[in-house]
Amino acid sequence: MKIKRARQILKSLADDTRLRIINLLSKEELIVSDLCRILKKSQPSISKHLMRLRLTGILGDRREGINVYYYLIKPKSKEISMLLKAITSGLADLEVFKNDIKCLTALGSKK
Repeated sequence: MKIKRARQILKSLADDTRLRIINLLSKEELIVSDLCRILKKSQPSISKHLMRLRLTGILGDRREGINVYYYLIKPKSKEISMLLKAITSGLADLEVFKNDIKCLTALGSKK
């Protein structure tokens, strides 16, 4: 992996909301409205963060009817894969990320 690519990825991850999105999407694919509910952020804010992660090549999306589902892309590079794995496993122990997963679980039971 080139240093420019590594810097681009790390810059896209240098935001609390984007880290929380990655943590949630490491569990399952989600639509914007679900992310808004869990993260208690506005739709424009979440969409902006999703776009940044998509442009970096970390997220993908798929349309199903009127919904667009976002998911983590399986990285082509071993280095990127290791970086994302280290980040998501490191986040799991932080209280805010635990709370996000609890909200995700509760949201799933309401669907």
